[in-house]
Amino acid sequence: MGDSSGQPGIHTYKSLAEEGPFGSVEPPKRPTGSLVMHSMAMFGREFCYAVEAAYVTPVLLSVGLPKSLYSMVWLLSPILGFLLQPVVGLASDHCRARWGRRRPYILTLGVVMLLGMAMYLNGDAIVSALIADPRTKLIWAISITMIGVVLFDFAADFIDGPIKAYLFDVCTHRDKERGLHYHALFTGREYSRKSILRLPR
Repeated sequence: MGDSSGQPGIHTYKSLAEEGPFGSVEPPKRPTGSLVMHSMAMFGREFCYAVEAAYVTPVLLSVGLPKSLYSMVWLLSPILGFLLQPVVGLASDHCRARWGRRRPYILTLGVVMLLGMAMYLNGDAIVSALIADPRTKLIWAISITMIGVVLFDFAADFIDGPIKAYLFDVCTHRDKERGLHYHALFTGREYSRKSILRLPR
């Protein structure tokens, strides 16, 4: 790796990147179990999406959300994504955390997803336990439910990028293909489940 340049006491070294066939070090081969476990993150994301598709509309109706606000609930998350996704992606690329560049964002967005789901599924019950005045209770129930839906959609849309970026960062070209195949397998299963949950009862 190091060789003498002909002058005593002076050595030149080749970097690991220069020794790679394409100017970069090939990552180690990943076992199938690791790729399947990585794909479980996508499976969980799609499962949460299926729950949202099945329950958000009935929940919004039950808390008394005015029909004029329905479009606002579904529009806020794409607007936030359009404005903030490049910022989050740039921050992830330059992250120097001990866990790596992607895992802190995957964990944080996963927690935000669960928090949003808990808020829109249980917002009415939480407000009912804390507030007695009917009018105030209605306002807070609608607000918490809407915030929960927006938080969930925001985090579920954003988490896709770091999950796939992590796969590309640590896998060989062949393992990337295998990992994406597992992603397609598990998300395809969740699309089927989502369609079943949307069927009228």
